[in-house]
Amino acid sequence: MRFLSALKNDILYQIKYGFYLVYAFISALYAAILFVIPAEYKSIAASVLILTDPAMLGIFFIGGIWLLEKREGLHGFWLVSPLRTLEYILSKAVSLAIISAVSADLIALIGLRENISYIALTGNVFAGSLLFTIIGLITATYAQSVNQYMLIATPPAILLSVPPILRAFGYTRPLLECFPGTALWRLIADSVNAEQSSAILPWIILLLWLTPALFFANKRVPIAMAAEAGERI
Repeated sequence: MRFLSALKNDILYQIKYGFYLVYAFISALYAAILFVIPAEYKSIAASVLILTDPAMLGIFFIGGIWLLEKREGLHGFWLVSPLRTLEYILSKAVSLAIISAVSADLIALIGLRENISYIALTGNVFAGSLLFTIIGLITATYAQSVNQYMLIATPPAILLSVPPILRAFGYTRPLLECFPGTALWRLIADSVNAEQSSAILPWIILLLWLTPALFFANKRVPIAMAAEAGERI
């Protein structure tokens, strides 16, 4: 019940500060781009756009959410509330993963319309968004301002986005397959029929990244909250 209540509050918080409107605008823009792309390039373009739109936006949005909560003094409240750290983290990640998955489905529905496995696309984007948002949350705990967050979030965003883009455009190296962004792109590509490949290995790679990311976030978040509380005393 605590988790569901936190999830509801996070969704309402994101609506209040216009995160849903930003998602809607960018998703509509990407869908419009796909709509006018020649048919032979639609699938590959869709896999890249969906990766960089709903999946990657979570990294930057979670930074804004964390800093907004910090400015409003909410972290001191969360620190002493019955809500467990893991529930706090998952509430943030799941709330953004839901909108990411919905956004991906809408982009595919408007821009591609056919040959889509929506169940697979929803699950794949949801899982990838969970991981990317948690990575973004860890990064956000080290930031003191939006500008600083944008600066320190750029390297992980590049590491998550560049390998799959290289892979999408034909540059194949074994090392690229180990990056979570590449694993997610392969899953998204399967969902929109960009290419056919086994979905087992990408899921294993995502899980191998998600487990330590969640573990580290569970350790880092309460430390950052406690440090903020100490600064306010």
